Amino acid sequence: MKIEIPYLVIDINGKLFMIDAYFSKKVEKIEHVSVLIKKFDRSLRKDPRTPLPNLIDEENVEYFIKDVFKEVYHRSGKKLDKRLRHIRKWNLFRLFGIPSGFKRHKEKDEELARENRESLLALALLQKVLGIKNPQELESVKIKAVEWRYYTIEIREDGIYNEKGKKDPIYTELVERDSGFAGSIHAFEYNQQAT
Repeated sequence: MKIEIPYLVIDINGKLFMIDAYFSKKVEKIEHVSVLIKKFDRSLRKDPRTPLPNLIDEENVEYFIKDVFKEVYHRSGKKLDKRLRHIRKWNLFRLFGIPSGFKRHKEKDEELARENRESLLALALLQKVLGIKNPQELESVKIKAVEWRYYTIEIREDGIYNEKGKKDPIYTELVERDSGFAGSIHAFEYNQQAT
């Protein structure tokens, strides 16, 4: 099954990027929006056949991206704090010789570490795209919509492929990691089977 995804090409302080204007609003974790902002690809088509609807438009793209940055910045600090609190608590138990379940704490720490890495990676990607380090610098960022392009993907059992037949690692990974994205993809598959 093939799907045409609308990408809004944007100028961010003189550099061209593009954002997925459909799935950016469908992902469950806001951190995943950062991987849906890509460098501008001139090879994408301008004329769609049957594209998905635009959930982000020219008027609200600047506010959307800035809000995502603020939220990811805020969450990355919270996730680090949560992990550090867990480690401190666990170390106190160990220091006083209180049995607290090593395996349980290790699994919890690994989960918190994965979430923290994911959040920090999303923040780093957004900082690179926007050219800033913190939300106080957002006023200097100018985001302007330029044009629409369309990226065609094909959903297969073993992953998501682009129109050139290459596996798209970002969309394939999002199916596994993000339930909002996966739900949208499965809804397309279900609708295709129903027709």
